[in-house]
Amino acid sequence: MSLTFESPTRGGNEAYFTPLNMPTIHTNTTATEETSTNTPYYTAPINPGLHQDFLNAIQARHSTQPTVLSAVASPTRADVGFSLNMGSLAHRRQPPSLNNSPVAAPLEANALAQLLSAYKDKSHLLLLLDVRSFVQFSHSKIRTAINISIPNTILKRPTFTLDKVYEAIVLEESREKLKTWSTVETIVFYDQQSQLLQENSASAYLASKLIRAGFKGQLNYLKGGFEAFANTHKEYCESTLSPSSFQQQQRLMMASALGPPTDSGFNLSSAALKGGRPKLRLNNLPMATPSLGPFTAPMPQFENQAFNPFFSNIRQNMELSHGPIRERFPVRLPSKCNMVDPTRLIQATESVPRCVAGGHMENGLFQAPGWLHETVQENGAQILAETYEKLERTEQRRLQNIMHFHSKHTDNPAEFPFSIVAGIEMGALNRYTNIWPFEYTRVKIRQHGVSDYINASYVQYIESNDTVSDARPDGVDTETVKIMKTCVTGENTQPYRRYISTQGPLPATFNDFWQVVWEQNSRVLVMLTKEEEMNKIKCHRYWPSTVNAPIQYGDVTITLTEETVRPVLKIKGDDQPLNPDDVVIVRALKLSRLGEERHVTHLQYTGWMDFGVPDNPLGTLQIIQMADEAQAVYESAGPMIVHCSAGCGRSGAFCAIDTVLYRISMDKDLADMRDILLQTISRFREQRLSMVQTLRQFVFCYEAIWWWFLGHGLEKSVDVMDTSS
Repeated sequence: MSLTFESPTRGGNEAYFTPLNMPTIHTNTTATEETSTNTPYYTAPINPGLHQDFLNAIQARHSTQPTVLSAVASPTRADVGFSLNMGSLAHRRQPPSLNNSPVAAPLEANALAQLLSAYKDKSHLLLLLDVRSFVQFSHSKIRTAINISIPNTILKRPTFTLDKVYEAIVLEESREKLKTWSTVETIVFYDQQSQLLQENSASAYLASKLIRAGFKGQLNYLKGGFEAFANTHKEYCESTLSPSSFQQQQRLMMASALGPPTDSGFNLSSAALKGGRPKLRLNNLPMATPSLGPFTAPMPQFENQAFNPFFSNIRQNMELSHGPIRERFPVRLPSKCNMVDPTRLIQATESVPRCVAGGHMENGLFQAPGWLHETVQENGAQILAETYEKLERTEQRRLQNIMHFHSKHTDNPAEFPFSIVAGIEMGALNRYTNIWPFEYTRVKIRQHGVSDYINASYVQYIESNDTVSDARPDGVDTETVKIMKTCVTGENTQPYRRYISTQGPLPATFNDFWQVVWEQNSRVLVMLTKEEEMNKIKCHRYWPSTVNAPIQYGDVTITLTEETVRPVLKIKGDDQPLNPDDVVIVRALKLSRLGEERHVTHLQYTGWMDFGVPDNPLGTLQIIQMADEAQAVYESAGPMIVHCSAGCGRSGAFCAIDTVLYRISMDKDLADMRDILLQTISRFREQRLSMVQTLRQFVFCYEAIWWWFLGHGLEKSVDVMDTSS
């Protein structure tokens, strides 16, 4: 599949990206000479001042991300605070290990200063690796350090070897310096301010890669990060800022983590110190930033010379930076489903295929709709990979256009439908640093104090033209925006289900989450993650653990009244033992507020790991049907709330599969060659970032539709408890 984009006009007032002509990579040749290989990078214009406000927001949001801060255990009060609570979470905060040994030892700031002094005349034996964003690195760094700014979602992959790390470092001097790792005696990692080396950090991933590659020297991480070192050993640091500005920047970064300063631009209210919702305003961001110089990792030379402010934030830039997606995942059909010829399938089990939306029986054989059958042909895996890559590149371009808009218009950013300013302002309320809600689909808390923000988005398939918005102001579908804004009033004139897709609640957002459940009159909550996966917290427990022991969350009291575990049903004739982790946990919850009571069904599917997919779609089809039936129990129920960890990957797949199953069940006139799953996911990605987050999840959505067409999924009610009121 050929994917091409039109580069922005150099020097013009408008520099938005459109899917027409792909820019070509250039070396040291003239701007008109083209290489034979199209570049995989797509970057924004080079005017540094153009992006200053937006980059300030990115930098400040990074510095406000908590490290070892955890919530006070009891959520019974509205003013839950933050403290250095190492109690029950202590084992999760320990340094990561490889073969039961720490991958890197802690190093105090004074000890690093002594090392730098000792290695003054033999600096080639000491390697300093700065894992912060390039925005922060370009402002100030420890002398001789090199920057490795790679998203953790990429860095954690075993297939992302040291060779690929080298490729991600564009500066040749830094790249060659990293390649000397085998000859150095000591390697020291540092980030912005972490006191402990967390197992899901860039330092830990890099340390593990070095150990596996055979490094025998000393590995250390700097306790307190750059902040701790710069505050006491400025003589070893370099900065593009003036001394006074440098000191101001350090005060601002410290203030963002520890409390409101007395004389800086940050304004963290006293409520934040008491556990309220921390607030960061764009108009209070530090202005002590360089007027020139790089703002992110350097890029190759383009016809339109450019840089990429999303390099250390948006995963697509790394995933697509090495060219077309090379992974291939064929669609997995049921084991007893055999291909008879290139255009027919036969179902050998007792399940009866569903003959709807273009699927039909012919001479005892089932023929799927053309758009679906294409995915199981000989080149089906390639078609799916190319289709997914197009989704990814469209989203990459959309994010760059959003950045470009914000760099030009800073007065009323909320008027732009695709604005992400709210998510950047309230960075401490986001579980992840690169998933923000768009303004026009953002769920807003109606009764709020400091802010109406929660990282949640309305998601709904809307029938309109097939054009997918790339967030250019002149290309925004105003009718779609208008329809989505009716979510605020609860109106829903569209025939398809409206969801709220959100992140797994954080302790600081428990009260907000339940406030939204109440305000939206949501009666079905779908949770698609375990609380902890691979020794990482994916979602904090935001509901009561004990039956009939109510807990107060803000103004809402939650009581767990019943909890049951439902195993995922197997294919008939399958004699494999049940997987104890592949279950649906059904919880009946009672909500009380100001004398009013409501009942809510909470469904948690535990058989779907983050970034992966289940062994087969049966569990997913089961929880979809359970959620459908639970939603039908409640009269005039509000949007179904769906979350995983980030609220985009597994949540996006659930919403897409559920919507498509409804569409092919109810719309008898769907065209045979119309890929309605791709249509649905494309629309959802206009409403929330990265819905259906990986290629494997994308293919899994097609698998789920296949299995449903072939008669799998529940044949009768799963007996969801009736808790209507």
